[in-house]
Amino acid sequence: MSSPAETSNPQPKPAQTGFDPLEFWLLHQKKILALAALFVVALIGYTLFTINESRTKAAAEAAYAAAKTPDDFRKVAQDYSGQPPAGNAQLQLAALLRDEGKLDEANATLRKFISQNPEHPMLSGAWLALAENAEAAGKQDDALTGYQKVLTTFPGSYAAPLAMLGQGRVQKAKGQNDLAKRTYEQIQAQYQGSPFQMEAMQELRSLNKP
Repeated sequence: MSSPAETSNPQPKPAQTGFDPLEFWLLHQKKILALAALFVVALIGYTLFTINESRTKAAAEAAYAAAKTPDDFRKVAQDYSGQPPAGNAQLQLAALLRDEGKLDEANATLRKFISQNPEHPMLSGAWLALAENAEAAGKQDDALTGYQKVLTTFPGSYAAPLAMLGQGRVQKAKGQNDLAKRTYEQIQAQYQGSPFQMEAMQELRSLNKP
């Protein structure tokens, strides 16, 4: 039988500490709705940006494919700055200007391309073109410096063997036959079985003639 103290003073029930979703919603519904609205706005914005970016890229590629003249390529480079086809258009423009004998304009276009497209896959080609333009202009020291820039900065690029051949040509033109021979021998060793090796062999034969 219970004592009077036990019956008159019952033990209190422990407080409930579990998570109540309804109570949480009532307390934070305004914040939750605001965050949800922000998320929806951000999602819509990202979707529109992605669609617009895809359309811009497609338009840039179409414009580049249709370009034929220097003015066409200038327009592509100007209208779609920041898109890969714009960089390609600058390179094509530089090549056309060089063919027209406008080496200064071609070089300015190449330097602009280099400054605007530091990660472009054709960056080594732009440096190579600058060196070739210097060689075409008779600026042998500038050409040699340009070819060596390609070889030291982009040794594994498609432009490297072309730069090495250019270096050999300039060395030969400067009367540095021993240096030219070493350059062509290096090409033979590094690019066996390639057209570069064949060209180097021909140059070596001409240098070794009495």
